[in-house]
Amino acid sequence: MSTENTFDFNSSEYKEFIKKYRNKETKTHSLIVFAGEFSTDRSSAIDELQRETMGEAIEVDLSEIITQNEEESYSNIDASLEKIDDDVPLVIFRNAELLNGAYTGYSNSQVIYSTPQEKYFLKKIKQISAPVLLELSNVNQLDMTLARTADVVVHFNAPSSFLEKMAWKFQNIHVHGSRFLSPRPVQK
Repeated sequence: MSTENTFDFNSSEYKEFIKKYRNKETKTHSLIVFAGEFSTDRSSAIDELQRETMGEAIEVDLSEIITQNEEESYSNIDASLEKIDDDVPLVIFRNAELLNGAYTGYSNSQVIYSTPQEKYFLKKIKQISAPVLLELSNVNQLDMTLARTADVVVHFNAPSSFLEKMAWKFQNIHVHGSRFLSPRPVQK
């Protein structure tokens, strides 16, 4: 993963990115990836990007598009991208972790890899003239293909202060319909 385009939320690099994004006069394609478990900061950063754009951003949920069947996913991707107008200021794709897979040949899924659906999706979104934002809820779901393709990757790390940690852990506990996060090894 390239360190020049990867940084943490609320870092000086992030503030510089927002400043450049704000001052951009022409609408050009760029791929922005927001990845991390701290959903509160991720949501506020997305809101900030939406405020900086002139016009209404389009949000697309990839859970409704990406399936296990490659051909079905390809046609869903094509159909959803055809609905996006050329004059849209920002396109937000939620649940981008569905684009990648995990190698499961052994007992633990150790390797995150790029699926054919992800490669096709990344190729097709280059046709969008506006900035494109991919949102991943877990930074460990970020694979190397996506990180190399992205213009900017912003990490939203778990809180560091005691009070923020307690509130964050309480928010992420679900008992019935469990939503316990499965830890994956960090790729370097």
